[in-house]
Amino acid sequence: MNRLRFILLCCLLLNASCWVIGQTKKSVQAEKWEVIKEDEVVTISYNPEVVTAKNGNHFVWVKAVYHDEEWQSYFARMIRSSVPVVTTRTKAEYSEIYSHVRVRQVICYSKTGKVLYRSGDDTSAGWGFVNASDPVGIVGEYLGDQMKRARY
Repeated sequence: MNRLRFILLCCLLLNASCWVIGQTKKSVQAEKWEVIKEDEVVTISYNPEVVTAKNGNHFVWVKAVYHDEEWQSYFARMIRSSVPVVTTRTKAEYSEIYSHVRVRQVICYSKTGKVLYRSGDDTSAGWGFVNASDPVGIVGEYLGDQMKRARY
């Protein structure tokens, strides 16, 4: 129940931010992240190795690094951790044109990179509209715009 509540809250409040099923594990150092937003509160990036399923949906890993102690503490409280959450990685599934998204997995990390929470791959959070109010939405809008520019 706590896992489901955490995933739903992430979707509703932040859609806060391994690899897609079938890919081999790579070391953290080998992962590439493309930064699309950076300010005093958060740095938002995504892994450019987007996987597109046969149905057209896109699987994208979104990373959010929180620089603000208030947000770090907020996520720690969400997962009932005494250690601040500095980084979240979210496996997001986007519709074919990046108009809808659902959170598939959330992983929370400490400042040292220790995994504090791992939700597991799950589809129970359901689909929602992409909007620029959270890291997953910001990445979705960015990738949707990139797709539109590539077509024209």
